[in-house]
Amino acid sequence: MVNNGYKKLFFLITLSIVSGVYASDVISIDSLFKKEKQDFRLSTNVDIINANGTRTFSSYPILVSYDDGTLVTETQQLVFGQTLMYGFSNNLDLFLSYNILNDRIKYIDFGSQSTKSDNNTNFNSLYIGGNYTFDSLLIDEFQQSIIFQTAVLQNIKYQNADKDYSFKDYNLKYSVKSFSDPLVTNLSLETNQTLKRDISNTNIDLPNSYFVGLDLFLILNPNISLNLNTEHSYQTSMKEDGVKVNNSTILSTIGFGLTYNLSEKNAITIDSSVGTSTNAPDSRLSFSLWHKF
Repeated sequence: MVNNGYKKLFFLITLSIVSGVYASDVISIDSLFKKEKQDFRLSTNVDIINANGTRTFSSYPILVSYDDGTLVTETQQLVFGQTLMYGFSNNLDLFLSYNILNDRIKYIDFGSQSTKSDNNTNFNSLYIGGNYTFDSLLIDEFQQSIIFQTAVLQNIKYQNADKDYSFKDYNLKYSVKSFSDPLVTNLSLETNQTLKRDISNTNIDLPNSYFVGLDLFLILNPNISLNLNTEHSYQTSMKEDGVKVNNSTILSTIGFGLTYNLSEKNAITIDSSVGTSTNAPDSRLSFSLWHKF
């Protein structure tokens, strides 16, 4: 699986570079992403996840895998999302983010033992949160920030049932960034905590996640930056009425990305990654369009 994944990654890297070379209009990357008081920015994202295995996935705000006992053989997920950011101050962004999920899975039916497919599209989640960048904290030489967000609305599908929940999912992320022209290094520590939920008269404990990620950005010129990243997430086991139904697992990926400025107020990012652990997705491809009002 991993060897095939790296072949996919090589293809996606080539596609990303070709896409960037033929874009146009020069601006500074810093001018687009810098926080400014009372400004609005919009990020539109498309996330494509492919996996052969027993698990389904959630990609926002952190990659999480689910194993509810369904004998899944193949998963294809398309996630469309938008995040609206408001510069409350020069240090603080407030944001609202929603996601729509198209989930296509193939699974083995317990009764007939035949392979069946399921295709569903639903409003997946609505999050609110804030991103605070410190002027100085602990280490003056590095830019540090903290992001906190919670799900105002989140749809959870478990076996044959699904249900909407509010304020049952909380995410906290700390990032430290260093600058050494032309390299930018970003280290992220993140945790996603879930509260107990009731689905079909069963108390469900979804996985809690603990994440570490490292991004290396190479600024080629004022228009183009390349990104190499590795991510590792430990997630706890799931429980039904306090009884463990699967084991804890580690999700590891390695990926490549490219950001290109399209105009003074727009930029596009292409990210591709492959799984390097058993329960991670085989491949993941993401497109993001940034707009500054």
